Amino acid sequence: MEVVCYCRLSKDDNKSRYSSINSQIELAREYAKLQGWDISKYYIDDNVSRIYFK
Repeated sequence: MEVVCYCRLSKDDNKSRYSSINSQIELAREYAKLQGWDISKYYIDDNVSRIYFK
């Protein structure tokens, strides 16, 4: 199955922790692999929305 991935940079209320886009991508890749899915596109939002293909 072909799927897309959406990753968004987020921060907590006190702005002390930021999640990593690269970490989210890696987690999504691992999960997709376990499910037998193929990620065809990544939608990245780190204050500037963009799309990239694998």
